[in-house]
Amino acid sequence: MVEVSELKQSPFLEDVPESDIQQLARIALITNFREGEMLFQANHPARYFYLLKSGSVLLCFPSGRSLVIRESGQPLGWSSLVSPLHHTATGICLTDSVFYQFSNAELFELFRMNTGLGSRIMAKIEAVIQQRKPYRAPRAA
Repeated sequence: MVEVSELKQSPFLEDVPESDIQQLARIALITNFREGEMLFQANHPARYFYLLKSGSVLLCFPSGRSLVIRESGQPLGWSSLVSPLHHTATGICLTDSVFYQFSNAELFELFRMNTGLGSRIMAKIEAVIQQRKPYRAPRAA
């Protein structure tokens, strides 16, 4: 479990009510990855959703494009919440990195019990999907 006060600092959750953050904090884990470690791999099953606490991650898309994520609170592994539940990129830690990790099974159960929270989080994920969409598409020749 993560402290509510700590999770509240995540920009991704800035407009989420504290009662909902309390529920998220109960299922969150803090995970550490070392520089060079793979967080997840493209086209492999996605089981965890992450919020970056500190560090930086290189997202490598099958399109040949890449994107560096280094802002605290940025979501990673959103594919764990979107069908077909397979990663659309490979995530490699560029530095030692710390994440808030959420099991998709626990998130789905929480969203089933709290549809308002589920709708809020999924709307935020949709915005991230749209922002990163150009990286998933091949470059124009």
